[in-house]
Amino acid sequence: MERLKTLCIVLLLVFFASMYQGAVLPFIEGIKYGLSIAKYEDETNNKTQEFIMMDVEPKNPGNTIPNEVNLKNGQPVVVQATNISLISTDLTEKPVWWLALNALYMALTTIVLVLGIWIPFLVVKILRSLQRSWVFERINLARINRIGMILLGIGILGSVIQLINIISAEYLVDLTNYRFTYSKVIDFNAIIMGVVILIMNEVMRIAVELKEEQDLTI
Repeated sequence: MERLKTLCIVLLLVFFASMYQGAVLPFIEGIKYGLSIAKYEDETNNKTQEFIMMDVEPKNPGNTIPNEVNLKNGQPVVVQATNISLISTDLTEKPVWWLALNALYMALTTIVLVLGIWIPFLVVKILRSLQRSWVFERINLARINRIGMILLGIGILGSVIQLINIISAEYLVDLTNYRFTYSKVIDFNAIIMGVVILIMNEVMRIAVELKEEQDLTI
C-alpha cells in the first residue's frame, strides 16, 4: 500500500515537472517571443506570420558549407537545424481553408491544455482514495482509465496540431536550405503512456472482479 502511494506521489511530481518543462516554460518563452515580434512589427511597420517550434530537415543533407563560427577557437563550423521558429513577413492572401485550419489549431490547443490540467486532479483523487485504503475500488479504475484516455487524446490531438502547423507553414513559407518534415508529427510518448496506463487499468479491473467474486464466495 505504501509503495503504491509513493508511486502515485512520484507520478504527480513527475507530471508537474513535465508540465512545467513542456507548458510553463514554453508559455513564458512564448510571451517573450510575442513581445519581440510586436516590437519588430512596430519598428518595421510590417505584418508577420509566426511559426513556432517547427521540425525541419536540410534539402541537401550533403551541404557542408560552414555557416557558424566556434568562438572558442575562431574556427568555422557547420550547423544544421532540426527544429526552428521563424517569423515571416506576411503579405500573402490567405484562403478560407487556411483560416479554418488555424481556427481548428487554436481550438485543439485549448482542448489539450484543458486535458493536461485535468490529469493532476484525477491523480489527487486517487491519492485520497489510497489514504482511505480504497485500493481495489471501481471509482479508482474509472479515474485511472480516464487518465489513460486523456493521455491518449493528448497524444492524438497534439499530433493533429503539429500536422496543421506544418501544413499552414508550407503554404506561406519555402526556405532555401530547409524543408518542413513530418517525421516527428506523431507524439508517440503520450500515446504509448496512455496505452500502457489503459493496459494496467485492465489488469486492475480483472483483479477487482476476482476480489468481488471471492467476497461473494466467502
